[in-house]
Amino acid sequence: MAETLQALATHGHREFYEGEIGRRLAADVQAKGGSLSAEDLSAYRATITEIARTPYRGGGFYLPGDLTAGPTFADVLSRLGAGEMTGAHQPDGQSFGAYADAFAGAYRDRLAGMGDNEAPHSPACTTHFSVVDRDGNMVAMTQTLLSVFGSRVVSPSTGLLLNNGIMWFDPEPGRPNSLAPGKRCLMNVCPVIGETADARFAIGASGGRKIMPAVAQLSSFLIDFGMDLDAAFHHPRIDASGGPAVIADEALSPAILAALAETRRVVTAPRTVYPNSFACPAGVMRRGVENFGASEIMSPWGDAVAEPSGAGDPS
Repeated sequence: MAETLQALATHGHREFYEGEIGRRLAADVQAKGGSLSAEDLSAYRATITEIARTPYRGGGFYLPGDLTAGPTFADVLSRLGAGEMTGAHQPDGQSFGAYADAFAGAYRDRLAGMGDNEAPHSPACTTHFSVVDRDGNMVAMTQTLLSVFGSRVVSPSTGLLLNNGIMWFDPEPGRPNSLAPGKRCLMNVCPVIGETADARFAIGASGGRKIMPAVAQLSSFLIDFGMDLDAAFHHPRIDASGGPAVIADEALSPAILAALAETRRVVTAPRTVYPNSFACPAGVMRRGVENFGASEIMSPWGDAVAEPSGAGDPS
């Protein structure tokens, strides 16, 4: 893998698709009985799309489009924006009910019209990182192998661990997300950059379908309730990502849990290292000239790192 990374650094990303790396990768896959060819790799082209700003109350969001969870996130914003988020400095039972209803409705539309063949709580192997530099430039990036260790196949000639992203497709033909040649699949990644009245932030997460509800709640905490990044990441959340019940952090107050349970099936779960009942987010924020970073408080795989600049400003 070290040699592969060095070759990519020297020759550029097309080396992966058209160079010796691509040829070795295709040969390894075919040696294991797969059908990937060097021609398949050389024909691949990534697309760069314009990102429109989606307004929300006093702020707004820049969301990924197409087959990510960005359109579903926008659907949730529309549903939340139609009502009032109640609670002084943090969401109350009514607000968490609004979250649950918005997630449930948005996922019904997503799975009916866009398709998704992934089980709601299958183990995932996704990485998200958010970065802000000393000038306030931000990146929110998510990459994934899909399941834990992807396909569990390593290309011996390149050292690359292969994903099993074909699992994202619906195996039955004639559906919105059905497998077909040259077709892109629906996926759950949801990196966002958002704006409040006085700050900007970049947030994303790992966790399959649980990603979008986590990112949406954190974004709402920041905009609707004026939390700082630390308070938002420490606040309990729920998950309602298409399963039969709302999964609620057992640290939520009895009053909030009771309000959620009035019209919904609710299952409480601890926010712990494993099993992961909630997504694992990471985010950065910039207010004025000061930068902040946070990661999931219970994850041993999550880190927040600051590098001081020569002038003493956070970078």
